[in-house]
Amino acid sequence: MRMILWSLFALAMLLWTGTALIAVHFVDWTVLTFGNTLPTGQELGAVAEAIPLPAWLAVWVDPAWAQIFQAGFGDFIEIVSQSTPFLASAISWLSPLIWAIWGLGALVLLIVAILGHWFLGTLKKPA
Repeated sequence: MRMILWSLFALAMLLWTGTALIAVHFVDWTVLTFGNTLPTGQELGAVAEAIPLPAWLAVWVDPAWAQIFQAGFGDFIEIVSQSTPFLASAISWLSPLIWAIWGLGALVLLIVAILGHWFLGTLKKPA
């Protein structure tokens, strides 16, 4: 039973670490792509509205509805762009913050695994 517990712990740590790695690589890609100045919301909104509907999706979704959705998404991006100055200044410390959150999560997973190990040890084995 303890082997299953520690195997689940290892799997959870693998998934947790993979998620942190993907997040850090996404932040690094954003920095390499945009630098310390993120594009404005109007630029991103225009790009989001100009993305063409794939041919395979046009069979399943009405193009007029997709155009309304794209326009709404572009407007949403323009509204969210008000936080762009904060994100541009925060981008330098996002990677360390992600790893700090990873460390706290890893600690919680380890504590849960240790408590489970202890609990399994307290159970009496049947005679």
